[in-house]
Amino acid sequence: MFRIVIEMKRVERYLGFAFANADLLMEVDGDGVLRFAAGAALALTGFSDAELTGRALGDLLVPADRALVRRLLDALGDNGRGVPRPVRLRHRDGRVVVCVLAAYRMLGSPILNVTFCQVAASQAGLPVPADIDPATDLLTPAAFARAAGDSVVPGQPEPPARSAMTLLEMNNLPAIRTHLTARADSQLMTEMGAVFRQYGGAGTGAVAGRLADNRFGVMAPTSLADQITRDIAQIAADLGLDQPIAVDARTLDSDSFGLSRADRSRLLLHALRRFAEAGVGAVDMLVGQPEAGQSGAGQLGAGQSAAAGFVKDAVGCLARLRDDLGGNRLSLIYEPIVDLKTGRMHHLEVLSRFNGDRPGSVITLAEELGVINDVDMLVCSLAMKELETAPADIILAVNLSAVSVGSDLFMQSLMTQVRAQPGLAGRLMFEVTETGQMGDLERARNVLGALRRQGHPICLDDFGVGMASFTYIRSLDFDHVKLDGSFIARMCVSKREEAIVSGMLALCRGLGVTAIAEHVENPEQLLRLRGLGCAMGQGWLFSKGMGRPQRRDVDLRHLSRPSGWQPTVIDAGR
Repeated sequence: MFRIVIEMKRVERYLGFAFANADLLMEVDGDGVLRFAAGAALALTGFSDAELTGRALGDLLVPADRALVRRLLDALGDNGRGVPRPVRLRHRDGRVVVCVLAAYRMLGSPILNVTFCQVAASQAGLPVPADIDPATDLLTPAAFARAAGDSVVPGQPEPPARSAMTLLEMNNLPAIRTHLTARADSQLMTEMGAVFRQYGGAGTGAVAGRLADNRFGVMAPTSLADQITRDIAQIAADLGLDQPIAVDARTLDSDSFGLSRADRSRLLLHALRRFAEAGVGAVDMLVGQPEAGQSGAGQLGAGQSAAAGFVKDAVGCLARLRDDLGGNRLSLIYEPIVDLKTGRMHHLEVLSRFNGDRPGSVITLAEELGVINDVDMLVCSLAMKELETAPADIILAVNLSAVSVGSDLFMQSLMTQVRAQPGLAGRLMFEVTETGQMGDLERARNVLGALRRQGHPICLDDFGVGMASFTYIRSLDFDHVKLDGSFIARMCVSKREEAIVSGMLALCRGLGVTAIAEHVENPEQLLRLRGLGCAMGQGWLFSKGMGRPQRRDVDLRHLSRPSGWQPTVIDAGR
């Protein structure tokens, strides 16, 4: 009797330790069926302990996590302990319950011990829905680039799993998918996503993303690159596909570059963009072909030679960019923003051109190579110089990238210039663009507020195209908000798009900011916008870009004419 009491106390002690670290304990057999459950089963799943026994574990998970959990559990050997991972349980009432899953397999046992501990979704490290590719549950290209860049931010601890980036291209994947049923295609993409998430999931400190239809990236230890490649290739056999998945992979180990963390981040992002656009061939051009005798996930070059290849390419791009900046190849054009009721010009947006072309790719490159501040500062300086001789009623709006707003050195330099020219107050505006991500929003609020107090209005550009737009408008103070032109272009042919525009305009009115519609190109758009209460517009209906800043009003008195009508342009001095 005494021995039984001791054993019972020992069992209670073990249960106490278990529940100190988990809310729900389970035993799962080799077929993924629950053989035992104890704990907060009702709260987490909606089923009692007894009701869970005999159910498949996968049936308790959201569909996107079933393949991932199966792979995690199958990978455990004797005395194997899995790294805790955030997963999502599907409650009986339909709710999603976020938990951390942990698992252990005792020596020689066919049974897995699995635990779930509920956590707040905000603490689980799971990406927001807008950052997830729906077919694979991997990160979108933009989200992966942010996570990859953040992994080597100076001053932050760097997880060892993020020292290397493996880029994988599957050239025959599109052809394979065209012959599959919708169900088989969904299963294929889910299984592929599970492989990347297994090795690049939140619990390991690594990240994985889908960069194009058949291109993927994962930041994980170099030692896992070959395993990832083999597992992807094995999927074809497991699913009974007619042909194997051809995987062409390259691994870049940033630890071997011999560069600072800031430069490593820039070079990795540079390679990532090249790969997303043109595949592994573009990466090979940067760092050379895989070493002889290698197959699968070739590690590109020795550390220093790989770094040298990247540096050579980056330095060449940087030299060309600096040559453009210093060689008068950057020019400015000016597009008027007009009052939609009166047709009177309110201000002009300053747009940059490199060698006469739109600067999109140049801006991306400048951000990757860390010189976007130089571009923004040069445009600001040229705009200030134009205002020195422009008529007193000319107001210019200059674009500032989020990267520049986040730079203490840039903002201090800009503040010094505007304080030295108090006559620019009310005549120089700044448009914050979403080409980069602002991290410290409280700091951004302070520095942008300082500009506003100096008399320089602030405008949020391209509102509506990214989740960051809503974060910015929620956290920062703006005087104007520009509705992205993609909505304006479709609002007259789509009730959905018109409803979105109407909602954004209502939001602007509620916040007390002036709305500006981009890409207004025909009278019907102008009339719809005016009817919805939009105050100002910009687009080729009014004027294309001008080589010098000048007043350009438009006569809107004849808007009742047919759609072929064009407004009469009234230039200053005529």
